[in-house]
Amino acid sequence: MFENLGGMISQVQNMQESLKEVEVQVAVAEGAVTVTMNGAQNMVAVTIAPELLQGDLENLEDAVLAGIKLAQQESKAKVQEQVAKMTGINVNNFMNMFNG
Repeated sequence: MFENLGGMISQVQNMQESLKEVEVQVAVAEGAVTVTMNGAQNMVAVTIAPELLQGDLENLEDAVLAGIKLAQQESKAKVQEQVAKMTGINVNNFMNMFNG
């Protein structure tokens, strides 16, 4: 039963490393804010157009937050897609089995 456990652990580690290389970039506020996030849900970059810095602080905060949320959603979707390609398992369907 445990003969192939080392191989499985190695495959999972390799998959985790390859997912870190997955990146998504989203733009919000008509392109004034862009957020880049990797498959490990780490923000790689945030870019804010200078004209947005001259405006209302609340609008800036809202735009950055919206960009982060959208980048997280896109990153999760891309990771699920990559995991499905690597394993043949649709992670989203698999997790929905446990949500009642």
